[in-house]
Amino acid sequence: MTGAPRRSSQPRTLAERHPGLLRVLWALLALSLVPALVLVSERIRGEHSEQRVAIVMDEIALAEQAAYLGLDSLTLGRHYQTHGLSGIAIYEDTVETLAMKGHVAALLGREAHAIATVLGEPPPAVAADTTLVRPLRPGAAERLLANTAAPPLEVTLGGETWYAWPGDSFRTRPAGADREQIEAWASAGFEIAYRPRNFPGLLDVGSDYPPEASYLVYAGLQVAGHPNALGAVIDVSQDYLTAIIEGTPQDGMPVVAGRVPTVRLLSFNQDYLNQRLRPGEVVEKYLLAANERNVRLFYLRPYTEEQLGDMVANTEALISGLRRALERDGYQVGGLGLRDVEYAPNPALRLAAAFGILVGLALLALAFPAPWGVLAAALVALLGLVVAGPSWAAAALVAAIAFPVLGFALLRHRPYALLGATGLSLVGAALLVAVGSDRASMLAIEPFAGVAATLVLPPALMAAQLLLRWRRPAAWVRTLWGYRVRLGDVAIALVVLAVLALVVIRRGNFPILAATEAELAARSMLNELFVRPRFKELVGHPLAVLALTNPRWPPWATGPLLVAGVIAQASILNSFSHYHTPVLISLQRSLIALAIGVIVGLVLVPLARLAVLAVRSWLQADARSEAGAGEP
Repeated sequence: MTGAPRRSSQPRTLAERHPGLLRVLWALLALSLVPALVLVSERIRGEHSEQRVAIVMDEIALAEQAAYLGLDSLTLGRHYQTHGLSGIAIYEDTVETLAMKGHVAALLGREAHAIATVLGEPPPAVAADTTLVRPLRPGAAERLLANTAAPPLEVTLGGETWYAWPGDSFRTRPAGADREQIEAWASAGFEIAYRPRNFPGLLDVGSDYPPEASYLVYAGLQVAGHPNALGAVIDVSQDYLTAIIEGTPQDGMPVVAGRVPTVRLLSFNQDYLNQRLRPGEVVEKYLLAANERNVRLFYLRPYTEEQLGDMVANTEALISGLRRALERDGYQVGGLGLRDVEYAPNPALRLAAAFGILVGLALLALAFPAPWGVLAAALVALLGLVVAGPSWAAAALVAAIAFPVLGFALLRHRPYALLGATGLSLVGAALLVAVGSDRASMLAIEPFAGVAATLVLPPALMAAQLLLRWRRPAAWVRTLWGYRVRLGDVAIALVVLAVLALVVIRRGNFPILAATEAELAARSMLNELFVRPRFKELVGHPLAVLALTNPRWPPWATGPLLVAGVIAQASILNSFSHYHTPVLISLQRSLIALAIGVIVGLVLVPLARLAVLAVRSWLQADARSEAGAGEP
């Protein structure tokens, strides 16, 4: 039942030795799919319950642009409001911003020493880098003084009392919310996203979060109150949506996000926006995030430089273009309320689906000659436990590694095997989604554990399975021990390593190696037509078609092609492991990639055969020519 015809001396897999056991496992796998599909359908019903998104703009960046125009940020914000801007992100004040607004006077210790010398006074007993503050308006420093565990030192300078804190903390010491600023923006009809800051030794964290705000977007790489006051933050955050910033892990967020209403947020770095992203490209990225990654809070920054054209015109195009694109796709732009993921899988159904993953692991063991299949399955199970511990996440990781291999390892190598392999991968995806999906994973609070292994191990297992089916390990050792390495062998090995490295570094939304211009153009075209399929599948499926439609090719030719096909199958499971992506989007992406891959593969088949025929004829002609030249 497995593979292509083989010589009698080749090792037999456990599936070939025990066909009855294989049939029992197929039946058990089918039974376990029933509870998995129930859970998957429940999750699908929970998705897309409300198609709403919110748009906010960074107030500091807006103020920077407004300064070039001789305006204040609120005036410019009202202008952009006419183009579709509905929200503003306002940061918690610091010593520096209070001083810039004229609410306090602020000095460093060395500046205070200089002033004292000019005034003929003894210099204050503070270090050169001390931060000194004096209120210029009643109550201006009230929050600054109230939220500090260690009270500041009071010093006299020029006959006035100054408050001194050790160290230069102008830009980092939180000073509370600017009530006047927030009330002005709220009165103008803007939704408020408040950006609190963290700092060591804060008191009463969150007690001054403005009631006008709808969202909390923590500034910096830590949640306010981390690490010792997260309980207080959780208590005061129940009436806000706390933003989980895509691509920016924040210390304390996993603890807080598990116990407060949350929303996924996407933003782009200011320099990246100014120098590389035109409005249409930004709109496309935000729309993709809404459709494919469940992002519902879009954090915009205006253009503050003019490398890409007029900054105001580009910002207008960004805001209006994004709003039109969202509404065209059926989204309502406005307040989100306390929207959150409401999905809690039934534990009994989850356990039944996990049994299906164990069956998949057993099938993986049967795909190899003894005892190597049992060893491979045991190592995969051990990896799941090491990476994720005894948890649902460990079972999901096992599914993502085992199921991409099963199709090409257990089905006969015929053209239809690609459909069978993809079907098995989708079965594994259903089990993975059923077992791994819950509120924390769907909000990316707990990301998929071992995602790199899901792309590397399946092709490695497939390569090992093909090698062990062709020869026993001892035979490979004898062959390789005396093998004379040639330049061509080194070149092939380097190509294989480069492909595997590319698979790893090109993963994720922010890959180490960015996509080429040609790939970006292809992605854009596919996005216009339908859900964009994944590049690995568009390459791997056609190569698998070549292997399956040419069974007479030597194993050294078909083997690498099948391994490439397994990379495509692994990509399918990898898509579904992104739990924040709607299930139907991942399914559409996989089916579209399969259809395109089959079509491309069928086009390549005659071309490959013609190329093989041409090379063979050329070599035969050259051999005849050499033979003729050698005759007397």
